[in-house]
Amino acid sequence: MGINFERIGDYDIPTLRLNIQNEYQIGFFGRKYKDYLKEKHKIFYYNLLTKQELFSQIKVVEEEANGLYESLIILLKVQENVDEKLKADDPMEWIKLVNNIKNKAREIVLDQVIYH
Repeated sequence: MGINFERIGDYDIPTLRLNIQNEYQIGFFGRKYKDYLKEKHKIFYYNLLTKQELFSQIKVVEEEANGLYESLIILLKVQENVDEKLKADDPMEWIKLVNNIKNKAREIVLDQVIYH
């Protein structure tokens, strides 16, 4: 069967080893997704965790979320005429509009990808 045992005292205990996984730094959307799963979908979260698939699932969702976030920022900048000319003419207004665009994009991604 391929199970190794280790003798501890009078008992043979199976030696369990986890598979080596690649390190992955979880970003903003990955942390939100992990917290959402842990709070709202506990069984799914713990199934992924015990199968050692949690971080690969988080990575897939986070990549999708980041891609959508970046494309939404570009789209919203075009829709609201936030360009380099505005940045040169009125930098404070440009900063305000870009921050609003980033917040809108973040909320859309959280709603459509993370909390879906």
